[in-house]
Amino acid sequence: MPWLVSINAIVHQSADAVILVESVAAYPNGFVINIGIRANPHQPPQEVTGRIHQAGMRFPRIGVRFSDGQAAGHEASTRARLRPTHEVPKDAEGLPTAAVVRMTGGGGGGGGWRFGAWVYPLPSEGPVEVFVSLPLAGLDEGKVVIDGAEIRDASQRATVVWD
Repeated sequence: MPWLVSINAIVHQSADAVILVESVAAYPNGFVINIGIRANPHQPPQEVTGRIHQAGMRFPRIGVRFSDGQAAGHEASTRARLRPTHEVPKDAEGLPTAAVVRMTGGGGGGGGWRFGAWVYPLPSEGPVEVFVSLPLAGLDEGKVVIDGAEIRDASQRATVVWD
């Protein structure tokens, strides 16, 4: 079971919508970045939600950069244009040693959407930059900085349910 770290930081804000990093769910060997997108309820809903739906129900573009320089990202796409898992460098236990981002899923409607991005490995000590955008919906890239030590500390509190 993960240990949650509340973030609640705005990544992008416009007259139409806001993108925020809601939380991080830390596990012993990685973490999930939980992203929220909220449409402005004061704007005509068909315009804002229409653009987001016209984006083809695509995942947002999400990237991370660790303080040690490792970086990885997921391109906004309905299909994973990602490096195959077998090509990712791994340690003796089979865990990735280079930063990897994979979408865990998402969805929503009625003016709100949620997405998750699984990140390997745990970050090094220091800042973790998180970049998010949904270009096809007109939501430009923005970034927030999360304390890598806070994620690592939370991972120590996660509970392994199955070995």
